[in-house]
Amino acid sequence: MKIRHIGQLALLACLPAFFSARADDAKLLTRPQLSSAGAKSLLNAAEAEAKQRGMQVSIAVVDASGRLLAFTRMDDSQTGTDETAIKKARTAALYHSPGKVLAQRISQNQAFLATLPGITAVPGSCPVMEGKYLIGAVGVSGATDDLDNAVATDTATGFHS
Repeated sequence: MKIRHIGQLALLACLPAFFSARADDAKLLTRPQLSSAGAKSLLNAAEAEAKQRGMQVSIAVVDASGRLLAFTRMDDSQTGTDETAIKKARTAALYHSPGKVLAQRISQNQAFLATLPGITAVPGSCPVMEGKYLIGAVGVSGATDDLDNAVATDTATGFHS
């Protein structure tokens, strides 16, 4: 009789480990991440659109934490545009908002936003989303606000993994 119940006891002994593993799953998040290949794809798309519009700009692609993944400064672009493109992209990633929206909010009596760490609240950046998750952002600098914004927005919203 003792041998017959050993299998059932072994099964019962494993249950706490099973439920413990399920509880630990709630402590971790699984989210999509922008790969190096994805960043290069975004960069190439933005550069192609900028060329089509006759723009000479700098383009930056960052990951969800605002770290640079891909960058280019097109021929004949202004030298100061490189840091600005990176800062624009970083702002969009860190604050989950296009730079144009942040700039509008600041002009609508929400000036405190300008004091946030690392913020560059000007048009020309857009978050890149994968479903409900922000996976990165694109920043463009060197043309007019409207053109920078159009390239960044079109590139980010046109991204498909």
